[in-house]
Amino acid sequence: MPIYTFKCNDCKRKVDVLVRSRSRISEAKCPACQGADLHQIVAKVARVRSTGERLDNIDVNAELGQLEGKDPAAFSRWARKMGTQFDSELGSDFQELADRADAGDDPIERFDAEHTLRYRIDQARNQSNGSSEDFSI
Repeated sequence: MPIYTFKCNDCKRKVDVLVRSRSRISEAKCPACQGADLHQIVAKVARVRSTGERLDNIDVNAELGQLEGKDPAAFSRWARKMGTQFDSELGSDFQELADRADAGDDPIERFDAEHTLRYRIDQARNQSNGSSEDFSI
């Protein structure tokens, strides 16, 4: 039972509709307005990338460019973003660093964020090269 993406010509929304079989697509209705004037569109797809590919695509300079000085609040925002994006792959603790900055601590990693990020990427690369590749989106 695939889910198809449509543009509803009645309410102008992009909607996803569960259609039990391809032959019944013409019976699909907009879940928002119940309109039947739907135009099928191509849905976004995700490409599965290996951990190594994700690590290779991290632009350290661009990530560090988003770090705004030594302000604890700016560091906390940056660390939370980094943690959301990379903690699972890097085995890092950026979320914890953000919590510490919010609590008033002054983690040493904040003063050399570039070293910390590069070190975590290198560690994760070495681990992924030594084991079977795990995949993420």
